[in-house]
Formats: sequence, C-alpha cells, structure tokens
Amino acid sequence: MKIQQAHPHPRFNAAGTKVVFTSDWTGYCQVYEAEGPEFRGCRRRSRRAREPTEGEQHVANETCRVAAALAAAWIGGPATGGAEAGAGMTFGPGDLCLLVGERASLVERRAADLFAAEVRRRTALDVPVGSVARAKHALVAGTAASGDEASAFAEQRPEVAKLGPDGYCLATTPDANGRLHVVGQSPSGVVAGLGKLLRLARYAERAVVVPAVTLTDTPQLPVRGIYFATHFGNFYHVAPLDEVDRVIEDFALWGGNSLTVWFDMHHFSGFDDPAAQAHVGRLKHFGETARGLGMQFGLAFLANEAYNTSPEPLRAKWLPGWPHYHVELCPSKPEGLALTGKWQAQILSAFPNVDFIWTWPYDQGGCACDQCKPWGANGFLRASEQLARLYHERFPEGKVWLSTWLFDSLSGAQGEYAGLLRYLREQKPSWLGGILGGTHGDALPKVLDERPDPERYPLTCFPEISMYQMSPWGGCGANPLPGFCGRLMDNLRERTPFVRGRIQGGWPYSEGIYEDLNKFLWSQFFWSPGRPTEDMLAEYASYYLCPEATADAVRLFHLLEETHPRTNWRVRNLAQAEEAWALAEALDARLPTWAKASWRWRLLYVRAAIDHVLKSNRHVTAEARSALQPLCDELVRLYHAQNTFIRPAPLPTPKDTANLALDHPVRVSSTHPECADSERMLTNGILAQDDPQDFWVHDPSKEKTAWVVVDLGESKAIKEVRLQFRGLYGQFWFVPSSLAFEVSDDGERFQQVMTSQAVPKEGSEYSPDLRTCEIGMKGRYLRLTLGASQHVAPPYPGALELTEVEVYGP
Repeated sequence: MKIQQAHPHPRFNAAGTKVVFTSDWTGYCQVYEAEGPEFRGCRRRSRRAREPTEGEQHVANETCRVAAALAAAWIGGPATGGAEAGAGMTFGPGDLCLLVGERASLVERRAADLFAAEVRRRTALDVPVGSVARAKHALVAGTAASGDEASAFAEQRPEVAKLGPDGYCLATTPDANGRLHVVGQSPSGVVAGLGKLLRLARYAERAVVVPAVTLTDTPQLPVRGIYFATHFGNFYHVAPLDEVDRVIEDFALWGGNSLTVWFDMHHFSGFDDPAAQAHVGRLKHFGETARGLGMQFGLAFLANEAYNTSPEPLRAKWLPGWPHYHVELCPSKPEGLALTGKWQAQILSAFPNVDFIWTWPYDQGGCACDQCKPWGANGFLRASEQLARLYHERFPEGKVWLSTWLFDSLSGAQGEYAGLLRYLREQKPSWLGGILGGTHGDALPKVLDERPDPERYPLTCFPEISMYQMSPWGGCGANPLPGFCGRLMDNLRERTPFVRGRIQGGWPYSEGIYEDLNKFLWSQFFWSPGRPTEDMLAEYASYYLCPEATADAVRLFHLLEETHPRTNWRVRNLAQAEEAWALAEALDARLPTWAKASWRWRLLYVRAAIDHVLKSNRHVTAEARSALQPLCDELVRLYHAQNTFIRPAPLPTPKDTANLALDHPVRVSSTHPECADSERMLTNGILAQDDPQDFWVHDPSKEKTAWVVVDLGESKAIKEVRLQFRGLYGQFWFVPSSLAFEVSDDGERFQQVMTSQAVPKEGSEYSPDLRTCEIGMKGRYLRLTLGASQHVAPPYPGALELTEVEVYGP
C-alpha cells in the first residue's frame, strides 16, 4: 500500500496553468509539476473575456483547489490501484443526471438517491436519478452486473476486475458520451464509491464541482462496523427513526458495512411488554435500513441476560464494583439457563435476518457464584454455547463473536483470559466465529495475541469512543478524540498482518451522535489502516464544514480533545478553551448556511462555547448558569434527551451561603495517597449530584477510623451538621459504621456532643440527600469521627469517604 506522507503544499503558478506539489509516493519526497485544469475562472482571461459572476468564481476557485489537493494527496493510492487527478467540471441546472442500470439492486438505487439528495441539500441543485440519461452528462453508478453501461466500462478497465470485496473505481473524466463512472465490486462498493465522490466534490449555490479523478480503492479489513447502544433513552433509543436512518446512511457512505444493536431486556417486563414489542420493531427497522445499504446486521446479547421481572431465586450473584442490573440469571442453575435461552430464542425469532451475534460477558451481566466463577472462563462460556446453538438453529450461516469486555478487571473474576485461551486450545469450539477484544483504553490486551488457531478465531476490536474520560456521556457536546483514537490505531497497526489471524476490523461503541468524528475516523481506519489520522480529520472537516477552513477546523478538533476530560461540570484542563472558542467563532462566521445549521457543527460549537463559559466564569456562578442553560437546552433538543441521563448534567446547585463551613479550612487524620489534598473538597460546597468526583477518602492502610476537623473561623452557635455520603453504581459505598461529633473553642480540647449509628447501609440504594445531625452547641472547631468502614471487600477495603460537610446555625 502507498500512502501520501509528505505534506503536499500544492501551489498554482500565476497564470493558473500548472500546479506544483510534493509527494513521497515513490519512496522519496520529490517536487512535481503538473498541467493545471481547464476550468472556468482558473486561468487568466483576456481583457475581452466576460468577468465571471461571484458564484462562478467561487466554484472555479474551489475546482482549482480540489485539483491541487487531488494531485497532491493519495498519489500512490491504495493497495489495489491508484489515483490520478486532472481537469474537472462544474455542473449546474440540467447539466448532470445519475444513471443506474436496468438491473441495479435496491442497494445501488438507494445509494444513487442518497447521492442526489445530498447534492440537493447542499446546493439546491437537482440531479435526476433513473435508468435513462436525462442530461448531457451522466454519472453511471453500479456494479458491472447492474446494467449495460457499467458492464461496458468494466470490460474496458482492467482495474475493475482487480477490485477486492466492496472496492470501487471512480473515473469522473467524462468519456466521449459524457459519462462519468462509479463502479463497485459489490453494491456496498457502489455505496462507498458514491460516498467518496461526495467527499471529493465541492459545492456552491445550484452548482457542484466534480473533480476529474481516476481512483481505485478496496477496503483492507472485512469488518467495518458500528455498535449502536440502543438503550437508556439515548439518541438511538428515542430519536425519530429518520434521524437515526441518516446516521446509518452516512456510515455506509463512509465505507461501513456492519451494524450491531442491542435489545436490552432489563428495560422490559417481558417479551410481550408493549414497550418491548415497540423496541423490537425499532431495531428491526434499523436492520432493514442497514441491509438496504448493503451492510450486515447483528444483535448483541448479554450471555445471562434477563427481564426486570426475572425470578429472584434464579438470579445471578454479583460482587461490589460489578456493573449489574441485579436481574441477570445464573446459568449454573438449570432453570436459570433454560429461562435465559427461552427469552433469547424469542428475540432471535423476531428478526428475519441476523448476520451475526455477539455474546457479551459484562456491563451489565455476569455471575460470581462458585459454580460460575471465574465468569469469563466458566459460566459465561456455558451460557454462550447455549446462545450460539439457538442462533445457529435459526441462522446456520451466521457468525458468533465472543466479547472479552472487562475480562480480568472486576473483583473476584481473575483468570478469565487464561481460562478462555485454555478453552480454545482444549475444546476447539466450532460454534465460535471470532473474538471481539474489549478495551476501555488505547491498547488492545496483548494476551489476545496468544490465542490458539488465530485464523480460525480471528480478532476484532471494540474501540470505546463514547464514555472515555467523560461523564455524562456527550453532556457538553462533541467529544473529538483524534489523539486517543490514533494511539489505539497505532497499537492495532503493530498487530500486522491485519486479516490473516490478526485484526479483521471492529465495531466502535457509540452512545449517540456526539462522537461522530470518532466514528468517521474508525470507519476510515478499518478501510485503510495505514492512512494518517490527520488526513482523515482533514477530509471530515472539508466535507462537513468548509474546505477553506479545513486547517482551522482540524486545529479545533485537537483543542477540544485537550479540554475533553471532565466529570459533570468539572473539567480537568481548560488551558486551551479560549483558543478553541476563538476558532469556533471564526469558523461559525465562515461556514456555508447548510454546514452552519448542521447538528455536526452545532455539537462542536456548543462544546467550545461551554468550555469558554467554564473558563471565564467557573460553573458555580449565576452568570455561568445563565450562559450554560441555552447551550444545554440545545443539546437536549439535538439528542432528543428530555427523559434520559445521556444529556447535560443538571446545572450546579448554587453554594448555600448560610453554610457556616463553606470554604473554611479542614484538617483530617489521613488522606488516601491516590486522592491527595482531597480534604479541601469537604467544605467547597460542591455536592455529589454536581460533581461525583468531588469527595475525600481516608487512608485505610494507616487507620481503621478517621476524623475530620472543620475550622469555622470563630466561635459560632451550631444548630446542625449535614453530611453527604459517597455513592457509586446507584448504591452507598465506603460508609462509616458510626458517627461522633465534638466541638472546641481552641482546637485542642473537645467536648463530645453526640454519637450515632444512624448511617446508610453499605450497598443500599443511594440518595444524594444530606443527612442531618442535631448539635445544639457553640464552638469554633467541629470534629467528626467516622467509625470503621462498612466497606470490607475490594476495591479499597476499609476506606471511608465523604462528599460534603455542612454546618448551620440557628
């Protein structure tokens, strides 16, 4: 494969007749000179020539820019061919139609309609679609089998016969009959080819510039998928069907060929629940959309999944720290395994076409009983075997992918990878089609390279592009992660060769539209793993925003990643927020109308605006709340998130100035080394619902109990103390067994006020409400002693935590 690595620096000469550029496609960086395009407005005109209109000049300048870019970028082309660029054409009203063959498949016809609709949306130019040419020039789109014209083109061009699966050939220099061609090896190749041409073209009012390019391209990886997490009221769960369809269509135009969805049982009381039936219908619609674009469609299953009405005696055991719905079933109980199978069979039977399934271990899922542990190498495999059998009874040719998500990372579940590899070596399961490697970080576990028979059990990946370093997911708008994605891509590139026994592609994990750029990056990586990330960013910016502002947009993407890590309204680093905001404002003024109004740009713009507000005002001020509210409201509208947690966090609660402890000094007996200086958070007025990362934790390696002393500055009457305890996974965690309160005027001699064991029970349902303790004494110093922790199991056994200490007078 040859990829342009040198920076092109394309330049036209003064007459506009030649373009000079750099390229390293021969293996050495060289300077090249090529004849420039014969476009309107590109060359110098004689004084007698008519001056072009503003619209014509814009299109002409764009055409010249495109020609330069095409000449400089991807000169070597992909593995199956190459790229050539030359003169292109500007098409106005009545100049161009789209010709599909008389034998074209529904996929090819759908791709043609999408191409025409996108041109119309951007330019108001109508490009008729049909089997009969209705303009001087016609773009022929299809496979060689779809019609006579595509077939004749394929016979004349030997490179078409060399295309690999889903590859395409673009030849957009009009032939003697005025034909331009997009010919695919498959209907999916036609979709991808038309998508590429859309991204190469340039747009103006009632005009489209089609560059004259000859390009053959074939995807290198066979699995180019996306996973829609269709649950929890996220975008895929609640948005209008046509909006989700548009996301699927765009993904297919990017070259994607696989969609996975999940029927999350725990939302429903049973398969006959009206809400469950409605959701099945929704997922079937997405499957029809995907298959109508030439994509495969698959279902994800938790191996021991259950409805929220599952029988309690059959439920699985879980351990603290396990993400669990607490309704899953134990497969070591025969009735539990049978009931899980019955429910899974109902779901499978509801879908007419399921090309593959996933069997998933955790998040949610799992069982920690003695008969099932370690889950990933024991109970999970037995439950997965049953699921695979049920699936193959209905879809004999389908493929089963086994996920290793969270393997060896939860308490009480070590040895899962080792057990899985042993199972593959000894059992050689025929039901298993491949491994879906789970990773929350920027590297795929190396242990997966040690699996036996890697060609029989190929490896795919599951890039986490939705939740990384952010809570709530998408709560502040777009989350561009080019650096994070790039590091994982580099890790995967090291596992060459890709297809034969190594990486066959994957499915990024998507919770909504806010990670659109990340989706695009992975679709392009799976198509061509060697392609530089910066090239992908530039293509996205040029197509979805503005060609003239590509460099600024790419810079904005990187800046937004630098300010990305956040929890609610706490942002780790806002140093680049002002530069990002300045770029966003400048870009907003330059974008064409259609791009400026698009949800893709609005999510980027809102994100920059939110960071600007947080940098300027901090999140706890009245000014910040006033500025943030309309931005949050826009995100809720874009996500259709009126009734879901995948939305902006609630605006912070104003600090209560009646709190006598607010921002006053605190001393503690110890602080955990991983949370150094966290004691200052005890009196900063920030509650858990505003920032769940704002808490103090003591050091259990030094002491079983702990004390906290708050200095009120002077002796004051204390009516009551209010405490907020720590919550995780919807439950109370790290709770003391008792409380004791003392007051002092000098900080040395304390008088005991009260003791209490009225504390939350560890593991009970969490509530952020503050617990009130009556004091009724006067003093400058308040000392709170926390009894031994109720939390005795990993992680952090014996730890004590508090979120906030508030003190109030009469």
